[in-house]
Amino acid sequence: MGRRDSGIFLLIIYFLLAIYLLPLFPSNEGSANDLTRWATAASLVEKNSFEISWAKELVDTEFIDVTKTSDGKIYSNKAPGIALLSAPFYAVTKVIIGKPTKENVRTSWFVLRLLLGSMPLLLLAVWLYGNEVDAYSLGVLLFATPLFPYSLLYYSHVIVAVLVYLAFRLIYDTRRVFPERCFTAGFLCGFSLLCEFSAIIPLIIFGIGLNFTEPIERIRRVVFYIAGIAPFIFIFAVYNQLVFGSPFAFISHYELTYPTLSALYQFLVRPSHGLFVFSPVLIFSVFTFFDSTESGLKRHRVKIATIILTFISVMGFAEKYGGETIGARHLIIIIPLMLDSFFDGEVEDYPSHWRGFFFVISILFCTIPMLTYSFAPPELQFPHNSFWQPLLYENNLWALTLINTFGVPSSIWTILPAMVLLLFAIFFVWRDAKYPMKFAVGLLAGILLVGNYMFLINFEAETAKPLREKVIQNYSGKKWKKFIS
Repeated sequence: MGRRDSGIFLLIIYFLLAIYLLPLFPSNEGSANDLTRWATAASLVEKNSFEISWAKELVDTEFIDVTKTSDGKIYSNKAPGIALLSAPFYAVTKVIIGKPTKENVRTSWFVLRLLLGSMPLLLLAVWLYGNEVDAYSLGVLLFATPLFPYSLLYYSHVIVAVLVYLAFRLIYDTRRVFPERCFTAGFLCGFSLLCEFSAIIPLIIFGIGLNFTEPIERIRRVVFYIAGIAPFIFIFAVYNQLVFGSPFAFISHYELTYPTLSALYQFLVRPSHGLFVFSPVLIFSVFTFFDSTESGLKRHRVKIATIILTFISVMGFAEKYGGETIGARHLIIIIPLMLDSFFDGEVEDYPSHWRGFFFVISILFCTIPMLTYSFAPPELQFPHNSFWQPLLYENNLWALTLINTFGVPSSIWTILPAMVLLLFAIFFVWRDAKYPMKFAVGLLAGILLVGNYMFLINFEAETAKPLREKVIQNYSGKKWKKFIS
């Protein structure tokens, strides 16, 4: 088998995992965030409105990230793009399964999550595979960053990250920048802004970069780029006017602050959700900031500026960073840009043992949460050790899977197929390694390190115990049994 064979197997494994794992939970904050988006999409079809209070009895939980009006109406305070895109897919699903009920919420949630959470990442991987990206880079993209867990949820982070990256490639991949490609890039950035307000930084940086392209047709490029963005700015303003009474109402939904060293720690190296803790393989991206073969080129400068300035802007949310989470979800928007050096083959010559070491730690830390209750309470500093490990190995608390929806009780046997698929993903990346033996040494060292961290020492046992008991109680209650029946 050639090198490209491993890539196709990784694509198949990801697709099977996206179908098999169903991380939806009753009465918990993480899934309630999912369900707020689901309710907004459903309201657009069922009620021709963004108001979602009617759906509360269907989801049997409290909506979060919402704004409540004085007359009792409830609206999501998130950008409306993902709901608008979901509405046609929800309408088609409704034709098949009927009007929303408590029994079929999970089905329509799954369809929307699969199409708008999982498929964008898979399609990006397919496109990269067609451009002969190596198996290591595909493995990192699909399984070894927070892109993986959030692609199994109904959030807008992954689709926005993919669209922003494609916009970057459209503009800066060719020596000559064509105005038509700028229009498409503006269209993608505009829709991204309609989904996530943090997309405003890439949108601005990409536009500024156009002013440094070759003089011929420079003005046309900028005009075409703005023309692609403009409709979504208008839609966003109209939405805020109709729902919240002001075209600038979205500003009140965000409490920004200035970047601090505390925020830097939280987002990068805090054990509970730091980006380089969940995905240490991204350290190679930092190395390529300085030794890239593209250093000094406009493309490289735009990429680095986008990553750094987006990160600084995200740190403005640090004081409000909270709630149950899986890794640094607010940084997902820059992950494909950070992986751009992987896709260009710039990390292939780094030592194989370090590539294997960081890869396996990243894939374990990013996938373990999806095998049980996925959302770590914000009170915990070491969730892999104190929360997810006991839930898996002491409480046998396994995530919902496709087979459970047919009435099979949740057990190690129902989660085992997902574990096997993840092991195969590691195998296919190893098989494609430049120096397999050295890569295997790194894999083994990483597995031993993660195993010692999770099992050898008990961190924050007293803090984590009541938080785990709360989750276990939800699982064993009547609501959960009814939910999976």
